[in-house]
Amino acid sequence: MSNNEYKEIPVTVSGVAIMEKLVLLMLLLAGMCAVASGHFRKYHFVKDGKSWFDAQSYCREKHTDLATIESQEETEKVLNISAGFNNAWIGLYYDKENWQWSNGDNVSYYNWTSSLSCTNVDSKGEWVDSDCYSNRYSFICYNDTRESYILIDQPKTCYEAQQYCRNNYTDLVSIKNNDEDKKIKEKANGNAVWIGLFNNPWKWSHKGEYSSFHNWDKGQPNSVGNNICVEMYGKTDKERGKWNDAGCHFASPFFCYNESCTDASCTKYHFVKTDMNWSAAQTYCRHNYTDLATVHSQEEAKQLSDILNTSTNAWIGMYCDVSENWQWSNGDEVTYNTRRAKLFCATV
Repeated sequence: MSNNEYKEIPVTVSGVAIMEKLVLLMLLLAGMCAVASGHFRKYHFVKDGKSWFDAQSYCREKHTDLATIESQEETEKVLNISAGFNNAWIGLYYDKENWQWSNGDNVSYYNWTSSLSCTNVDSKGEWVDSDCYSNRYSFICYNDTRESYILIDQPKTCYEAQQYCRNNYTDLVSIKNNDEDKKIKEKANGNAVWIGLFNNPWKWSHKGEYSSFHNWDKGQPNSVGNNICVEMYGKTDKERGKWNDAGCHFASPFFCYNESCTDASCTKYHFVKTDMNWSAAQTYCRHNYTDLATVHSQEEAKQLSDILNTSTNAWIGMYCDVSENWQWSNGDEVTYNTRRAKLFCATV
């Protein structure tokens, strides 16, 4: 299939087949992101000062838990219900080392001993653990469609580099074996460069899920050994909404939340107008929301139809793997499927 071809999926709404051309491979199109069911949160600000653990107990007794915040949109929701606080607990806490590749690959190859949060290859070609937020290096992106490595000679923090690679290519480079390690060192050509390995030890209080959304203030977290709980700033406009690691025993106000939606039909969709290929759209949705859109029912198909301009194509999360099995990007079972039994290709 060429880069100018696509597969059509009909979305049925109230018995009418809406031929939305939801493209599944390499075209540059807008995308539909989704926030998974159970992630619609009603936040509550509690002014009474408590330690992090007392605040956690209070939230679990009165609501669902200390606040989980997984997007800038949710950050704004939290800030809009509060006023006049300096700092307040949220549900994030330090658990243990959890090294992972930026693109989600399993960490099967190591070349170092680490203690900090992000990884760069130094001028000698050795892996070095480095501060994600204050150090600035060049970096290496990769493009999975062309199987190529790209050296970007622009000093950035690790997360700035990650965002650049995701916006312009696929992601920061991952290294799975010794041969790939040699190729990366050759591409770096003696420069210190970021690669995609980072430590994400921060978990949310509710369900113990690792945080994929980061909103740390500059230079934070800066004292993990003693500060394993996280507060949100409410002071100046510049800092407002940013995170800081702090000692859990300090008495501070805090944010709780309630889950207000648990049924699969409550999935909330977000139409992203920026054109990307499918892999880049998947990465964007996972970073900012939950994943590319899944469709489990006619009700959800109608939600997509209502959001999407019928003259516009947009990615959804369905894809065909190497075994010719159709799957959803988030791993859900394909239980609702109105695509044609015999697929066909067309030219845009």
